[in-house]
Amino acid sequence: MSSPATEQELLSVLRDREASTASFRKASDRLARLLSAKTLSMIHRDSPGVTTVPSDVMIVPVMRAAMAIVPAFVELIPDAPVGIVGVERDEETSKPHLYYNKLPEVLPKRAIIVDPMLATGGTARLVAEMLVEMGCSQSDIYFMGVLAAPEGMNRISESIPRENIVVTAVDQGLDDRNFIVPGLGDYGDRYYGT
Repeated sequence: MSSPATEQELLSVLRDREASTASFRKASDRLARLLSAKTLSMIHRDSPGVTTVPSDVMIVPVMRAAMAIVPAFVELIPDAPVGIVGVERDEETSKPHLYYNKLPEVLPKRAIIVDPMLATGGTARLVAEMLVEMGCSQSDIYFMGVLAAPEGMNRISESIPRENIVVTAVDQGLDDRNFIVPGLGDYGDRYYGT
């Protein structure tokens, strides 16, 4: 029986330009399960010995790529509300623009923003600030992604505690179009085969 793949082994599959859609999806799904469990364990870091699944957590995926990660969270916390946001990045200015927001009227205590790629951090910060305006405490907002640039890590850390951020790797930076380098391509396109 083979040992389970590590986060870095799964990330290597995701980075492989030759990986088929099926291989990318399989690695992404396995990595999502590892990262969602790691994120939920962070919520209990101040309560050693507590192993129950938190009941006051909302998952906030950023359309479209993050939708691939939602099933891993829902498997662990089946009753958690999923508040979906849609954010587009202006390709010329790299600034985020909110175009869709379907969050519950009454927010749970904690929220986990999910977006596989944390490049400039503009989208994550926009969502975090929106959650704070709706009543979430900054310390109760978490971010889970697959890959980040240092710029994105720094920017989201202005809105939530750095220790509330879970990513598999932080790459070297951004290129002149604000894409993560070396990155892995467009996560949503690769996962959905488009």
